[in-house]
Amino acid sequence: MRIVDLAFLAVMPALLVAQTPVGVQFEVASVRRAHDGPPPGDIPKNLDTSPGHLAMRNIPLRHAIVWAYDLKDFQVSGPEWIKGDERYDIMAKAARPVPESQVRLMLQALLTDRFQMKLHREPKELSVYVLERGKGAPTVKEAADGGAATVANTPAGVSFHNQPISRLTFMLTRRLDRPVLDGTGLAGVYDFTVDLSGLGFGGRPPADPSAPSVFTMVQRNLNLKLEARKELIDIVVIDSARKIPSDN
Repeated sequence: MRIVDLAFLAVMPALLVAQTPVGVQFEVASVRRAHDGPPPGDIPKNLDTSPGHLAMRNIPLRHAIVWAYDLKDFQVSGPEWIKGDERYDIMAKAARPVPESQVRLMLQALLTDRFQMKLHREPKELSVYVLERGKGAPTVKEAADGGAATVANTPAGVSFHNQPISRLTFMLTRRLDRPVLDGTGLAGVYDFTVDLSGLGFGGRPPADPSAPSVFTMVQRNLNLKLEARKELIDIVVIDSARKIPSDN
């Protein structure tokens, strides 16, 4: 999550995104329209990365942009069709094993080339919630093992295992009426459970109207709080892109 530095914005109100990172290219790459498949879901489980490789299946262009530029969904603005009207399969391989940060740069170059994509960055003031510490220590437990990161529904609420706090803010962003930023300062991964039965989707009422609100339960279960405010956020704006990618 990047909250734009106000002093920096004062001297440079808009930043152009480099359209094609110089010298950063996949050795081979295929970008094709996907004509069927399940909805992409909250977090694309159809994303596969290993050193020097990339596989994205049945994803909207927005998901590819979010991953390539290491953004959150709400940091991408552009034509409505990039959100899900069109889906794509993207398979690519570098000439040699490279770290994920390099693969992201290679994907930026690939999207720019195949979709003839033009974009820029600009600051935008958004209404957000900021997840912050309450009085005293947060009641989250540092994960003790290196097992798989999981999120599961339990009788006590949604249980997060081996997860960063950003996984919670991601879920809250998808379900509340505005983005949720992580202002807790909690690094690392944790085990915690929070009752979200009083939370609907996209600002809509919950299935159980009598359930305690998410604001109450975040404080009661985690000793954290959600504060409403306005923040300047760095947004990537898609100025233009082709729906049909160029030939492989």
